[in-house]
Amino acid sequence: MNALTGRTGTGLDTLGPALTVTTEPSTPAGGDTVTAIAVLTNNCPFPLRNTVLYLVDPGATTATGTIPLGDLRRGAKVTHSWRTAMPTEVAGDVSFTAHAVFDVDGHSTDCARSAKTFTIPYEANGVRTPYATYATAEDVKYGQYGTQLAIWAGGRDLSGGTDEKAIVYLPDATTGSCAVQVKVVSLTGSDNPSAKSGLAIANDLTAPARGGYAVLTMSAQYGLEFMTDSDGDGHLDTWAGGGASYHPAWLRLVRSGTTYTAYATGNGLKWDEIGTATVPSASGTGDAGVVASAVNLNYPGTTVQAVFDHFTVEAT
Repeated sequence: MNALTGRTGTGLDTLGPALTVTTEPSTPAGGDTVTAIAVLTNNCPFPLRNTVLYLVDPGATTATGTIPLGDLRRGAKVTHSWRTAMPTEVAGDVSFTAHAVFDVDGHSTDCARSAKTFTIPYEANGVRTPYATYATAEDVKYGQYGTQLAIWAGGRDLSGGTDEKAIVYLPDATTGSCAVQVKVVSLTGSDNPSAKSGLAIANDLTAPARGGYAVLTMSAQYGLEFMTDSDGDGHLDTWAGGGASYHPAWLRLVRSGTTYTAYATGNGLKWDEIGTATVPSASGTGDAGVVASAVNLNYPGTTVQAVFDHFTVEAT
């Protein structure tokens, strides 16, 4: 059973209403059956018109329950509960959420939101087929939780002659025309501003000197880094990027023959182009994966924890 912590958050209109979410048991573990309770109290100095309460399970993108409440007078209090289960394969923040949407004076729509959130720590449980792993860094571990992948790694930098990293990858996943994408959820465990995590592709990620090597990472504090191997010797020697760092970050590498183009976004909607580079040694199919490095100056240094979600490789 994973240890976890719980906390509640309440979204309030300036004058109300109050919306809370609690759970029974109060600190559920993965796989537990849970009763979640949402309590909506109209603390506003006006009635809430056409009120609808939406109840959302952890990880769900649509409401588990939609409850029309109609008009709620001042001081009205409504309680609704729903039974669900904690996901069995989950780590990070897990939330039971309620949203209340209502009209004000028949002219405008407002809402309140509350979530009971549990933080379940990531543990190194390895990865499963079709994923493979490879490392040139020290202190390496791996984890997989549903669509999430986790890497713990030390190591020096990826660029120059060091290339110390840990990767989780899909062998022979890329083609001459494809897009590789991932959401970099978090990077923790080090105060080194150069620590980084992101995407990596190559003809063979276990032997970058076989060509086609490129990475796109988000560093802890120095922003994006798009690096490629221009001469096929297995060392990253071109660079583009910079700017502010942000997490979560969506990263995307697009390959068209020997041309690689890097993109990034903070919301998964509007992509910004980071740079384009020619990698003459790229040929045929290749490997694609997620990568992390602590960028330590001295051994043993620190170990970073990098968490990724929704890693995909698609033909274009």
